[in-house]
Amino acid sequence: MAKGDAKSTIQHFVKERRRRTTVSRIIKRYKDTGNTEYAPIPGRPISKQMLKTQKKIETLFTKCPTTSVRIVAKKLNIPKSTVSDIKVKKLGIRAQTQKKAPKYVKD
Repeated sequence: MAKGDAKSTIQHFVKERRRRTTVSRIIKRYKDTGNTEYAPIPGRPISKQMLKTQKKIETLFTKCPTTSVRIVAKKLNIPKSTVSDIKVKKLGIRAQTQKKAPKYVKD
């Protein structure tokens, strides 16, 4: 990409109401890496065993959403904190509790 190309590209996207800094960063990333995607986030990769555990946790909570983290952890023999992290951070499941229905009295 020539320097004139970058300027005309930026001007084109600014006319389409895109921010100049965003377009500039994407062009710079493309020049540096040859790709517009972000660099992968560093860290230890997830093991296949953990993916299986995650799937088991998901099925347990979808079958019975009111199941407690403690019961699931005991069934799968893993720490409660791990179950809680997977439930909230990976699966996005929110806690659900059973509530008693109010008693209605006919007048």
